[in-house]
Amino acid sequence: MFAFLAFLVSTPLSQLDEQLAGQLRQAIWHDLQVNAMIGNGNWLGSLWYNVGSDNGSTENLHIRDLACRSAASGLECTFTLFRDGGPRSTMGETAPDTLACHATFREIESGSEWAVRHLPPRKVGHSQTTMKCDQSPF
Repeated sequence: MFAFLAFLVSTPLSQLDEQLAGQLRQAIWHDLQVNAMIGNGNWLGSLWYNVGSDNGSTENLHIRDLACRSAASGLECTFTLFRDGGPRSTMGETAPDTLACHATFREIESGSEWAVRHLPPRKVGHSQTTMKCDQSPF
């Protein structure tokens, strides 16, 4: 078992075929929208999304550098969220324009869609997203 886990950790992140990448990007957008509404564990991602979609449009929001590796729970991926226009302030906080993120994805039963994996609620409330974002050093 340990050898298998070591293999997974050492497996390099790889580029994805466009169909899978599109499904994962769709899952990222969905999770950001849900998190922005209910706040389920990715505060910085929620702030980034809310500032970028304040007029109802997300055309200035971008997902870049999506790379994944297989894991026992599905796919573990890293990616960058980028918003045109630089950092912006809202609710007394600054939302960076670039975030470095990672998430675990699970295949939905139909086999043709993916979703960001969620963990059970901490005590009460909503499930917790596995998507975590930090301010990018770039």
